[in-house]
Formats: sequence, C-alpha cells, structure tokens
Amino acid sequence: MKISLFISLLLLTLGVRAESVFDPGDAMSGVLYLTDGKGKSTPATPLNSDAHIAINGPVANVTLIQQFHNSSRDFREGRYQFPLPENAAVNGMVLTLGERRIVGRIDRKAAAEKTYREARAAGKRASLVSQQHPNLFTTAVANIAPGETVQIELHYQQPLNLDDRRFQLRLPLTITPRFLPQTHDPHPLDGLLHNIIAAPGTGNTTGTVSLQVELDAGGQLAALNSPSHDILFQRHGRRYHISLKAGSAPMDRDFILNWELEDKGDPLVASFHEEIEGEHYALLMVMPPASQQRPTLARETLFIIDSSGSMGGMPMRQAKASLQLALQRLQPGDRFNITDFDSQHTLLFAEPAEVNERTRQQARKFVTNLEAGGGTHMLPALSATLSQPESSGYLRQVIFITDGAVGNEHAIFQALHQQLGEARLFTVGIGSAPNSHFMNRAAQFGRGSFTYINDQHQVQRSMDSLFHRLESPLMRNLQVRLPENIVAEQWPQKLPDLYAGEPLLLTLKLSDPVQHLSVSGYRQEPWQQDVTVPITRDHPGTGSLWARRKIADLMDRMTLGAAESEIAPQVTEVALQHQLISRYTSFVAVEETVTRPAHAPLVQDIIANQAPHGTAWPGTATPAPLLWRLAGIILGIYLLLIWQQRKARHATA
Repeated sequence: MKISLFISLLLLTLGVRAESVFDPGDAMSGVLYLTDGKGKSTPATPLNSDAHIAINGPVANVTLIQQFHNSSRDFREGRYQFPLPENAAVNGMVLTLGERRIVGRIDRKAAAEKTYREARAAGKRASLVSQQHPNLFTTAVANIAPGETVQIELHYQQPLNLDDRRFQLRLPLTITPRFLPQTHDPHPLDGLLHNIIAAPGTGNTTGTVSLQVELDAGGQLAALNSPSHDILFQRHGRRYHISLKAGSAPMDRDFILNWELEDKGDPLVASFHEEIEGEHYALLMVMPPASQQRPTLARETLFIIDSSGSMGGMPMRQAKASLQLALQRLQPGDRFNITDFDSQHTLLFAEPAEVNERTRQQARKFVTNLEAGGGTHMLPALSATLSQPESSGYLRQVIFITDGAVGNEHAIFQALHQQLGEARLFTVGIGSAPNSHFMNRAAQFGRGSFTYINDQHQVQRSMDSLFHRLESPLMRNLQVRLPENIVAEQWPQKLPDLYAGEPLLLTLKLSDPVQHLSVSGYRQEPWQQDVTVPITRDHPGTGSLWARRKIADLMDRMTLGAAESEIAPQVTEVALQHQLISRYTSFVAVEETVTRPAHAPLVQDIIANQAPHGTAWPGTATPAPLLWRLAGIILGIYLLLIWQQRKARHATA
C-alpha cells in the first residue's frame, strides 16, 4: 500500500479532513519555491533579508531586499511569496541575478505573464511580480543558474497608523495560515492562497532580517519604542536612526515601531506633495482637537471572539485578556453580548443583556473557559451576531477580536455591507502576524477602526485606548473644504466618522497646491477648524499613495456588487499610469541573454516560512495535539512496514 494512500485512509478514519487543514495558497514572508514539476528537491539557501525604511511624518518609503542562493548544480525556476502592508503602494522592483541587475516594468497581468512564460521557455533569466491579495504578493524567477545568488528588491510607500499622536510602523515578516470553509465557493476576489509553515525545530525555513530606519516624525518625540524587537537608536536633532539591537532577528513575527509626538495643544497637521507631469498630489493628515464631552446615548456592545485553531497559544491568552478588560469597562445601563466561534459559534445570551454584576460575572466565566481549536468559521458567527434584535435608543458597537486567519474575505465584506446597518465595527488584531488587510478593510466597511495587539504587555494600553475612543463622541458628516479655484479628486470620497484621537487621512489630486483648507463636522454641535497647510518639499510616492487609495475604493465597489467588467479597466488605467502592482497589473523583468541550455531541467524545492511567534502549531483548523500524535503513529507504522519488507526479502534470499 502506498504510504500516501495509507495516510489519507487514516485521516478519514480519525475524522480529520485533509482539505480543511490549510487551503492551498497564502503568501509567506521570504518563501522561495524552486520548481520543475518532477519532485526532485535540493534546498536553496536563504542568505538574508534587509529593510531600509525612510519615514517622513505619516509616510514610510521602504526598500525591501531579500537574497537566496542556488547551492545546487541545476538550473532553477523559483516562486517567491511575501506579505506587505495592506495599504502599501508597490511601485518598483529590481531583480539581481549574479552580476546582472534587471529593472522590472509594469504591464497588464496577462501580457506580463505571457512575456515571462516565453522568456522562461527560451532559457532567459526573467521575473514576474504579481498581487494575490492586496497585502500578499508572488515573485516568479526563471532560469537561476547553479551557484547563483538571487536578490529581489521591492520599493513601496505606506501611510502609517496613527492613534492620538501615537504613530506605528509595521513591517510584515510572516503570516498566520488562513482557513477556507469546505463549503466556501471561492470568489475571484479571494485570490490564490498557499500556506506552507515549517514545524517547530525543522530546517528549510526563511532566514533572518536586518533593518535600518531613518525617522523624521515632523516634530519632537515624547516616546520611541518597539514592542516586538529590541532596538538601538541614535538621535540627530529631530531625526532618529533605528536598528535591531542584535543586528538581525528571525522572521517569525512582524516588526513594530511606535513613536509619539509631544502634545503642544495644537491640531496636528501634516502635508506631503508631489508633482507628476503637471498634476499635483497631496496627502493631508489632520488630528482634530480632543473633546471632553461624552455621548448621551447608552451603548450596546457586541463582542465576537475567535477561538479557532490559529488562535492557539499566546494569541488566545491575549484575546481572553483583551475581552476581560473590555468587560470591566462596560457601564451599568449599557447592554452587551458575546459570540464565541471556531467550527461552531455560541452566543452567551439569546439577545443582548443589561450590564449588571450578575451578567458581568457570567461573561467572565464564559471567557475564562474558552479554549482554541477547530476551524475559523467566521461568517456564520458574524451573521448571528449582527442578526440579534437591536435595542431602541442604544448605539450599537461591535468589537471583533481575531487574528483574521480567513480566506473568504469577500463573503465577509458582503455580509458586513448587508447586515451592519447603523452599527459600528471595531476589529482587534491578535498575534504576531494577523491578517491586517482583512481587519483594516472590515473596520472600514464597518465605519470603525482597527487596533493591533502583538504581545501580552500591550493588552491593557491597547484596550484602554480603544475604549477611550468608543466612549468619546462621534464626529459625523466630516468635510474638507478647499479654496474655490482648486479642482480636486479625493480618496476616500466619503469621509468616515471619527472618534476622539483619530486622524483624518486624505489623498488628493489637485489642480494646484493648496496652502489653506478647513475641516468641519458635527459632534454634539457643529465644529470647524481652519488649517494652514505646511509647505513641504516634494515627496516622491505621494502620487502612488493616492492611486493606491483610488484602486482600493474601486475594488470595494466590486465587492459590493459592481461588475468586474466595469471596474477592471478603471483599476488597470490607474495602475499603469502610476506604475503600480494591482489585481490586473504585474511587474515583469527579462534579461535577453539565453543562459539555460534547452536540455537542462529545472528543479523543485520549498523553503517554508517560520510559524508566527507564540502561535500553537500547526495553526488554523486542526487540533495540534492530535496531528502530532498522528504524525508519530504514521512514522511508526511506516518504519514497521519498511522493516517487514526487508525481513521478507532476507527470508526469501
């Protein structure tokens, strides 16, 4: 009996469905697949990864370089998968093979793929960079020569997260495996997902990362730290140079850098400009003054907590601690409920209950007893939560605590659009590498915000900050007024509601630069702030950020029902004009010299990504202890079969 057949039968006997373990697809950080389709394997050696980051105010310009070495005697074709920030505008790629440096060019995806295939067949060095999800990318590299070093260099811009004058940079270095329900009918927007995670203690994983950060925050800092890594920094005036204390670090968690500007009591305003072929682009950030008022409406808070397999270990401890702290902040007279989900979902109460000592104690016990396991069946839990009867006179707020390890994002966004109504959705990201694209977009669909917690020591401060916002007055009907002679196209077109401490981030294409504008909205009463826009030097990449926001808005329209035939040409036009990777455009690079002889084969290898730090192996959708025991049983039986075969051969010899 073939061992693969035996394993399949054993899995079925134990009730473990192989297809629900990990769906083929999600990108890893620094994963290089070297393929020929024959199954022959010789590992490529990961050398290093380097990130060079220049931060000016609320914008980061990043150059990400990763190197691999073909230590075999064969020519190789590689596929390299990596995550990037969900709001990154990728506008540059360089492939270096040995001494040759090949600059990528943007093209329509189908044309770029055709160019790559033809170069691969002809034995030419070539590369292709494509988007799988808005934060997940794949690079294909053809005809890597024996002993050759491969270097992939990507350039992107990224607006930074900001919360009440506290900035955050996050550099994704790994990813949590994502789960697709067996009944899920894949939608084109879901993209292609592959999860390859190395078991603890095994080799052939991605290597280490080093980084250099040049930070000019635009003002004096009150604090600078990294909750994810030990760092060193040197100060030169208001500029800071930051590096890792150890020089390099394993790629098993995202790099986080936090800093806080001194609060001088004035509105925080920043502006960045770029002129491209006579067109002016701007990124505006305005932090309105805080308000001491509090809302008069009582609140109805619905908590959703993810207890699926990918939350095992540290993420589950963080999630439970977050929810326990949230329960303490509920006020008498408010209403609340909790939904827990994995493969199934459970509501604490049949409908939202009033906050009192009895219901709060029931909730604490409910949370204490939660354990991680099973699949991430998020959509039924979300629908059940949003279907609860609404309490008249209450402001409904939904707090979703999860690592976001799902692949059916499109269906969940549609459910939010259809069921959320007037409620607000706030996502809390848990773990070393949450699916921040899903969580950010879900919060945007829900007119709320995204809070990220990456270690146990952050729980108290992060939840306090979230509830400070939830307990502060809403600012609705936001508008930005420009001078009358200025023609502008802004993204987002409809400005979101803001809570206290949240910034307004707006990208614009302008007929001319602006020096004055006004921001207005409504809290308990009308509010307006006239703003003088600081004059800054040209900032390359500002136009790319505007284009990235426009593309994201266009893709949202397709999620909500617009025809792809209508949206695709608009996205393609913007991406080609601004040289951006999108769903419909890719970078391609070809060296015209033929390097691989026609008779030389290509060889297959997989270098797996390191599991996110603190996450129980294997992650989503499977009970980890069962699989480890199962692996031991299979290995034992396999060795026994080999021993019996050898014994039988000796007996007949």
